[in-house]
Amino acid sequence: MNTPTLPSLLSGLAAGSSALTDAPWWIVIPLLLPVFPALASGIATLATAYSDNRAATMRRRHEDRFLEDPDRHQAGLDHIARMHQTTTTLPPPPDPAAPTQQPAEPPVPPP
Repeated sequence: MNTPTLPSLLSGLAAGSSALTDAPWWIVIPLLLPVFPALASGIATLATAYSDNRAATMRRRHEDRFLEDPDRHQAGLDHIARMHQTTTTLPPPPDPAAPTQQPAEPPVPPP
């Protein structure tokens, strides 16, 4: 999947808008309407990637500060180890040969 970059979206928008400068507004608007969702999607993709990278960088910086003096920050290092363990280990997939558990019958009210 190709991830759009902001410069590629803006260059395409600039090229399209320069070609339409002499066109009447009633031609320009319908032609530019498909550009707005693509531009918004590209900006959202870039913002999400930037946010994820920034959070990962801050987390690594925090971990590095703990690793500079491990005796002083043992509790923090233990917490990091627990967090990495819970995020990296997934529960085992269900055994397809195992019988499926049927839901319990609802109780029958007395007559």
